[in-house]
Amino acid sequence: MKIANLVFCLGLALGAAAPAVAAPQGKPLRISGIVMQAKLTHSVPPKYPEAARKKGVQGTVKLQVLVAKNGAVKSVKVVSGDKRLAKAAIAAVKRWRYQTTLLNGKPIEVETEVDVKFTLTKPPKPAPKSASHN
Repeated sequence: MKIANLVFCLGLALGAAAPAVAAPQGKPLRISGIVMQAKLTHSVPPKYPEAARKKGVQGTVKLQVLVAKNGAVKSVKVVSGDKRLAKAAIAAVKRWRYQTTLLNGKPIEVETEVDVKFTLTKPPKPAPKSASHN
């Protein structure tokens, strides 16, 4: 069963004709984050929260995302991650857009998970002072 789901999801991501299946009545189709990443058409990076940056907070915020029939992000919920980073992750992902997902030729809502990574970069090291030759 898992292989059939994987083949189906890969078919959706690649735009291939999928076998006739039905999503549970009134529920979005669950598709892996890896497959949906291939369908991402517009993404916005998160703004690193200044308070978190000053405290050296880094990490990944895992979000549950509902993608509307038109590919817009409809809703976002935090699954895990640092609360100081979550608000910025949600704000960014709400602006993302995906290709419309079709099931049996009709647009459908999709539920997926997204990981938003926050990593601080170290400031560049100052150049060594050169010795003066008088």
